[in-house]
Amino acid sequence: MRRISLAFLALGALVTVQALAEDAPPNPEEARRAKVVATVGTETITVGELEDSINARSVHARGRFADSAMLRELADDQVKNELFYQGAEKLGYANDPLVRQFLDQTLVQLYVRKEFEEATTPESVPDEAVTKYYEEHSKEFRRPEMRRARHILVASQKEAADIRRQLESGEGPAFLAIAKERSLDTETKLRGGDLLYFTADGALVGKPDGAGIDATLAKAAFELAKTRDLSKPLDLGDGKWSILELTSIRPERIQTLEQASASIRRKIWRDDREAALTKAISDLRAELQPETFPERMDAVVLEPSGQPIEPPNQ
Repeated sequence: MRRISLAFLALGALVTVQALAEDAPPNPEEARRAKVVATVGTETITVGELEDSINARSVHARGRFADSAMLRELADDQVKNELFYQGAEKLGYANDPLVRQFLDQTLVQLYVRKEFEEATTPESVPDEAVTKYYEEHSKEFRRPEMRRARHILVASQKEAADIRRQLESGEGPAFLAIAKERSLDTETKLRGGDLLYFTADGALVGKPDGAGIDATLAKAAFELAKTRDLSKPLDLGDGKWSILELTSIRPERIQTLEQASASIRRKIWRDDREAALTKAISDLRAELQPETFPERMDAVVLEPSGQPIEPPNQ
């Protein structure tokens, strides 16, 4: 049977079929699949074509065709499609610009999928390549220790020491309330002095590069032994002093090669696929020498709100 779906025309343009030797008789499996179950003019529908149509469906959907009535209905649908195909071909629809556009798009999609997406799989990436990537990009698989703290910024060492004694004694307002009331750090005071998560060098986690906290605060936070510990009064310079409380510790986490191997394979596969696509485009450009004429694009007419407009006068 001729390929009923127009998309198969594109497939035929890419996939070549090796012909059997003229004197080689078909094997029993080929003979079974070649049995004709219906004819439409000079075209045929075979057992193999019905099987291919069924096997392209989900496992659940395939089970329905164990019923002979459903199988006959499928064959009838194939006959109807072939009738429509021949009717459309007779009227010249195969040459319609919309049909050609659809075939062109399908051809490109099929080319990319067959030649670049299905040619290899992540599983085909060699173990040696995975190990090499892991060793050369070890920082990607290590999350450094992160800490979170809050602080109260004041104008003197004495005030900082007084606040520390008050917090240690448990008398008076809690850290959060004091920070909101007395801290001079306008950026953090409304959230109780919270400095968010940061690394040992003071870089804020999840913030743009360069965003960070004062190095003195970061150093003090990483010197504290456990959460709720308070720092000594910290001299931040320019007459500013701080009391810091450690609120959270996220220990360093290292992803092993075994844990990271699946994601590394996918990345290498994607990178190789993109490299192959880039090379293919480069080779085709060199061979076909495409040329564009940007100065002529002024003639392009858009259709606002879906309503066609008159082209400009030539």
